[in-house]
Amino acid sequence: MPSRIGSFLWRMSFAAVALGSFIPAGLADQEASNFSHVAAGPSGRCYAKSVPRHVYDPEGEIRQQGRTEVYRATDGQDVLVSEYDWFSQQLFLSCGAAEGITVVRMGPWQRGHVPEPEHLALAFYRDGKLLKRYSTLEIAGGDPENVAASVSHYSVFQSWPEPVSVTTASGVVFTETWTIRATTIDGRSLVFDMATGERLP
Repeated sequence: MPSRIGSFLWRMSFAAVALGSFIPAGLADQEASNFSHVAAGPSGRCYAKSVPRHVYDPEGEIRQQGRTEVYRATDGQDVLVSEYDWFSQQLFLSCGAAEGITVVRMGPWQRGHVPEPEHLALAFYRDGKLLKRYSTLEIAGGDPENVAASVSHYSVFQSWPEPVSVTTASGVVFTETWTIRATTIDGRSLVFDMATGERLP
């Protein structure tokens, strides 16, 4: 079970990346450049390094091209667990032992004003394979007007997705699991199982 200090540091590091990666639509209309970065799981037992192919490119999904490598930390040389042929400015990880390492990939601040099936909102991966993908149109509930738009970009989230831990007790045994939670522009609360990517009631 991750320590409370470890979980706190994880959330703080995520907040720093989030603020540095995206400029809110209401304040400006300019994307931050892509940059290589490392994201760690809440316990620090695993991490991912994401490297972009392009610092900035004006064409569609090209700016998401790159490479992401996921490692498990050990006492000796860290172990490469999985590799992905994409780049993301925001990642969350769950360092499970039995179920493997789950990676949650956030889509970029999307260009345009209308959510599309090909516009990535978030996706869940494990062992090099895609578990579940959600488009911005799906997050918008299928409503193309359910967005917050700037001059040239839009968002379907009112509060950006973030990891939240859930602790359950069975006698003296405590189990901690992780979810991804967000709020849509129209105020709907979304909760996803971080281990499977499935949406929870």
